[in-house]
Amino acid sequence: MVGRAVGVAFVIAAAGVLLTGCVVAPPDPTQPPTSTPMPSQSATPAPPTTAPVAAEPAPVDTVVAHITVRPEHLDLVNGAGIVVGELSYDADAGTFVDTISTVLGGPPDVEERPGGHEWHAWTSYTWPGAVVNDDHEPSGYSSDMNVMVQFTHPVVGNGISVSTTQGFRPGDDLRALADQLGEEWHGTGYDEFPVETGPDLGERMYDSWTDTYRKYANANAVAATQWNWNDPSVTSVISAPWNFGIGHV
Repeated sequence: MVGRAVGVAFVIAAAGVLLTGCVVAPPDPTQPPTSTPMPSQSATPAPPTTAPVAAEPAPVDTVVAHITVRPEHLDLVNGAGIVVGELSYDADAGTFVDTISTVLGGPPDVEERPGGHEWHAWTSYTWPGAVVNDDHEPSGYSSDMNVMVQFTHPVVGNGISVSTTQGFRPGDDLRALADQLGEEWHGTGYDEFPVETGPDLGERMYDSWTDTYRKYANANAVAATQWNWNDPSVTSVISAPWNFGIGHV
């Protein structure tokens, strides 16, 4: 896990007043009295000055240093390994994207993608090493969670590391992970399998799928895959949510 050191500066302004005592001598009776000119009534008093106030820094224990990809949400983790926030894939797309933008330190590139025969149109939000896809399903119809994420790099934003709960990172050896999890390896360039699976969502709509799908639960999962939507040269990718138990075309 890659942590980030956060420096916190505090500005303290202080002012002191030095008081001195004095002795007043009696007037000389041999000297004519003198008059003291009155200050001009048109003089404008100088405005009071104030010391600049420093912006309040973010508490160190809430600064995100790591993102753990989970089946139904992202865990936002600080440098001490404590989860300081959870970001659900069912969150409003605008809220989800704004939160990721804050964590990664900048806005995404936005691209509208057309629909096809087997998928709806969607909006793609892209940062270096990270993508959020929001598909535009018709009103009243929902086949999955609201957004889907994909991470293609092990470090995103300003030094924020990304991994699964097992510590697998984008770019790590996918074949070794398949062996570790007991998953079949095909070597076609399109290998993918669940790394972590969420709670069961109930009975499948269809139960006539091949054994390839029947062995998986009808549940959202974190997928480790050998391909990605934007750059085929990336060989190891983490994405979520993906339901391996319902079959996909």
